[in-house]
Amino acid sequence: MFETERLVLRPFVESDLDHLLRMWNQPEVRKGTSNDYLVPLSPTFKETLRGWVDKALLYVIITLKDSGEFVGNLTINMGSSKNRDGTLGITLLQEHWGKGYGEETLRTILDHCFKACALHRITLDVFAGNERAVNLYRKLGFVEEGRRREGVLIDGAWQDVIGMGVLDREWAELYWVKPASV
Repeated sequence: MFETERLVLRPFVESDLDHLLRMWNQPEVRKGTSNDYLVPLSPTFKETLRGWVDKALLYVIITLKDSGEFVGNLTINMGSSKNRDGTLGITLLQEHWGKGYGEETLRTILDHCFKACALHRITLDVFAGNERAVNLYRKLGFVEEGRRREGVLIDGAWQDVIGMGVLDREWAELYWVKPASV
């Protein structure tokens, strides 16, 4: 379990499935995270969610420290253990957007993944129209590594899918290495 100033990042428990299903049924959440058709997901989708938990290197539920309220989830999957390449996914309930919870979670988890899990790189895909997420990833040190032009159809318009990544040494330079005082 991890704690930040305002959040608890804890392991998944079975009762989280209801919260996860509710989050994945929010249309705006799905538009920003999924390239599947936007249709209501039935309770059977909980089995898919459970499978995601089981396959992840790291899967945390994001909750508010003061109330325990569900905020979202974050997952790191191992693309290649030999290459120490983790793939990041983070999803928040829409009512928690714009409050800094994503940044707070990402700083904590990425720091842990580079230090304790010895990952070399962390990659992600983000839809170009999700400007808030793109800007956050850039702010944290992710760089654009590729772009699938018109890779996803959202609300009848094509959007690019941007591949981004950050390396362990880049993260260290940004967050661990302090310049020597003169």
